[in-house]
Amino acid sequence: MAPDATALALEACYDAAFEFERWPGGLQKLADALGATSCALRTCEKAHPFAADQRGKAGCVPDSTEHAEFSALWHERIGDAPSPHLERPQLLAKPPISFTIEDEITTPEERRGLSYYEEIARPGHREWWALVGLVVKNRRWGVSLYRDAQRGPFYPSEADHFLRVAPDLSRIISAAEKLGELSVGPSLVTLDRLNFGAVLLDCRGCVRRFNERAAALFGSDLVVRHGRIRATDQPSDARLQGFIRAAVSGLSVRSEPVVIARQGYPRMIAEVMPMTALGHDLFNGGDILLYFTNLMTEPVLNEQLLSVTFKLTRAEARLASQLASGEGIRTASAKLGISRETARTQLRAVFAKTGTCRQAELAALLSRLRIPSLH
Repeated sequence: MAPDATALALEACYDAAFEFERWPGGLQKLADALGATSCALRTCEKAHPFAADQRGKAGCVPDSTEHAEFSALWHERIGDAPSPHLERPQLLAKPPISFTIEDEITTPEERRGLSYYEEIARPGHREWWALVGLVVKNRRWGVSLYRDAQRGPFYPSEADHFLRVAPDLSRIISAAEKLGELSVGPSLVTLDRLNFGAVLLDCRGCVRRFNERAAALFGSDLVVRHGRIRATDQPSDARLQGFIRAAVSGLSVRSEPVVIARQGYPRMIAEVMPMTALGHDLFNGGDILLYFTNLMTEPVLNEQLLSVTFKLTRAEARLASQLASGEGIRTASAKLGISRETARTQLRAVFAKTGTCRQAELAALLSRLRIPSLH
């Protein structure tokens, strides 16, 4: 592959953060650049749209283009062939960012006899497996990589080769979680529709545009001065300016998010996303997207994300949102202006679609989909 193949593949994955439909192509470019046949992106968080169930089946999850046929075979036969890749890597107690290969979790004898290999891996030409493990917002993620028999197994000596993409993937996943719900609307994605404070910077680090949520953050602790965004807390501002300089120079892909202290308010974190050609067009210009998230405020549940994740109707999503906030069925129905009988009917549908059977179980599940608010 050309020396810049990995960089181009990562740029395609950045595009996928803006449009979910671009994930298969982006992941396939990544698999090709890394010397794999195909790959799949997963998290162990069961309530997340990217999650797989306990049998390895997945719903709205990103697989690379060349992985689709193998996934179809897997879903067809998985009931009789549990995958050794689901639980065994966790038993190794590796660090959050790590590289795991097939030989670490199975023996040659198992690969000759286990039904997974007989019924899925060999017929699907995915004999060899490896995992790039990473953590985003305290949630474990993994990129499962596959090779056919012709390409051969993965080796421990390849760890550095695969782990070099982990920082980029962490940033891409973080951005995808924040931007993902935007793709469901019929209109073009715009900065003003983002559910977090966002600032577009030019190639010099100067502010080009910001949305209303970012404007609400500006005041005594975070200001725009001479076209540049500044924190009034000096240590925070030193970190922020260094972060922006790194972003402008293209080095911020390896940088950790910056913590900004605010007097009398919860702290924030600042993160940055380099702008691809697609992002540049979607946001009408700008070279860097700087976004802010509160660390300590109580999050709010987004009804649109709820609808997309669990295929709820708008009415069901509104009711689920009320119940997730701790409201009882009587109070929730009164707030929504519907009868208790209607609320109970909608609740039964919510239970069925979310796989829960009690309000407490529903609230616990939905709490994982909360999006940080900006106050």
